[in-house]
Amino acid sequence: MAASKTRTDWALFLLRLAVGGLALLQGFFVLRHAGGAITLAHVSTWGLALGELVCGALILLGIWVPLAGGILALVLGWPLVHAWMHGAGPLSNLGGLSRLLVALACAIGGGGKWAVDR
Repeated sequence: MAASKTRTDWALFLLRLAVGGLALLQGFFVLRHAGGAITLAHVSTWGLALGELVCGALILLGIWVPLAGGILALVLGWPLVHAWMHGAGPLSNLGGLSRLLVALACAIGGGGKWAVDR
């Protein structure tokens, strides 16, 4: 049975709120608790957190959702791929993997009916 247009619109809206809100909060949390000496590792962490914060805000508002979702998937996917390249198992970070998958779903699904850029 195919989903109705109204159900699809609600699903995309709730997905957008969840992905955007959690990415915004996670990026804000990392930036708020950043400290210490300025090293290349800290700068890359701050850059990823800033990217997550900006993409989360765009997704939450419904502005350029496919683009922001794709960039968010790259930002969330890079640490996973880096860990996999260095010997971590594919299911070693289930939280990061689930965040990556919902960001991809948001990128594929778009902003839906109630996005600001519609």
